[in-house]
Amino acid sequence: MRSIKVQITAGILLILITAICVVAYFQRHDNEQSHNSPQKQLAIKKLKEKEIILKTHNHLNQAYPYQQNQAAGRKTYFGVGRGYNLIMVQFESIQNFVLHSSIQGQEVTPVMNKLATESLYFPYIFQQIGIGNTSDAEFISNTSIYPIGSNPMSTKFGNRKLSSMARLMKTRNYTTSTFHVNDVSFWNRNQLYPALGFDTYYDRPYFQQEKFNKFGASDEELYRVGVSKLKALGTQRKKFYSQFITVSSHSPFVIPKDRRKLQLPQKLSDSRLENYLVAINYADYALGTFIDGLKKEGLWDKSVFIVYGDHFGLHKKYHDPKEINKALGIPYHKQISTFNVPVIIHLPEQLSGKVINRTGGQVDILPTVANIMGIDLKGEGFTAFGHDLLNVGHNIVGMRYYLPTGSFFNDDVLFVPGKNGFMDGKATSIKTFQSIKDIARYRLEYDYIIQWMNLSDKYTKQLPYREDYKQ
Repeated sequence: MRSIKVQITAGILLILITAICVVAYFQRHDNEQSHNSPQKQLAIKKLKEKEIILKTHNHLNQAYPYQQNQAAGRKTYFGVGRGYNLIMVQFESIQNFVLHSSIQGQEVTPVMNKLATESLYFPYIFQQIGIGNTSDAEFISNTSIYPIGSNPMSTKFGNRKLSSMARLMKTRNYTTSTFHVNDVSFWNRNQLYPALGFDTYYDRPYFQQEKFNKFGASDEELYRVGVSKLKALGTQRKKFYSQFITVSSHSPFVIPKDRRKLQLPQKLSDSRLENYLVAINYADYALGTFIDGLKKEGLWDKSVFIVYGDHFGLHKKYHDPKEINKALGIPYHKQISTFNVPVIIHLPEQLSGKVINRTGGQVDILPTVANIMGIDLKGEGFTAFGHDLLNVGHNIVGMRYYLPTGSFFNDDVLFVPGKNGFMDGKATSIKTFQSIKDIARYRLEYDYIIQWMNLSDKYTKQLPYREDYKQ
């Protein structure tokens, strides 16, 4: 940890020196620009702000010991998905604890369990959403930018041109689309999707109007339409990046009786937990129909397939960890387990899986997927606030809104600041759930993540407005 402190301290000093020099340089040239029009002066000012942000971003990245874990040369898994289709499924309300869990002799997520054994499985990923919840998760995974917390990103920045996964794939001649059974205006997605650069979105009118829950049609219907549309693209020999946003396992977790797969003869004392497990089990089943459909149409082995959780399902205010432990026989922590969501990445023709124990967040999804798809983000000039989890030896991710600003997860702990910030904060092991008494070692990481997230906010606020924006 001594070497980490030295690197971070030196990096912070370098950042300050660089920022001072950059500001001084621009100030010397202010008089030279004074004769320009107000519009041009504003454009120059914004360019200066962006340059300072990017310089600080680069120096902060160098200051923190992310420790690229590969030797000089080619990155691990780089380009193994190049030229293949890309499919991303955002699984509603799934927490990582349900994977490999059983209740009354029945697996809760048999499809996800099997998929994990045949894929890259990341068990230490944590949600990072703000008030925008599901739509924030879409934003983060597609941009590698932190949400500001206090406003939904789809509403606050739906009028911007966002650097995104869709735009990266479009430059490689991929057709991009996103599927959601609710009305596209929900969470302002009618603005978010153009901001992210998707070519097409499929919302409520494209699906059969079955009565499943208040958000729209079932996940089975979502995937049925999806397979049909993707089959058509495959027939036309078009490569595609497609995103699917599920809703069947959305709170309040009520699945129609004739669609339930998990049957629990012994009712649980926590009825909401029981409903949650039944809903997750159904959504897992529906995911299986999607995979089967892709295999039937010859698309499975031609695609990189990703499933990740958007956010918690069991709110820590309403569920006693002891009840969850009693029902499933597993340890459960009211913060760590609540915010822990799964990420699974299946590679084309992959048969055996690998567990990646690196800690990460939704902000790390894009850099990790980009590496697999053979995209060099640095070479693209893409500013990401996450890291490639397959090629980083140490990681830290921040969280706010559902935890106090300054909270972070690293490879060892969850740190949550107290009323007085760091001084009365608490650290808890993410592996054992045991309290860590000596928190002094995490001070520099606390300072670092606050700077990193603030920089993300500044970067987002200076992004250009899109020309096609309509109120």
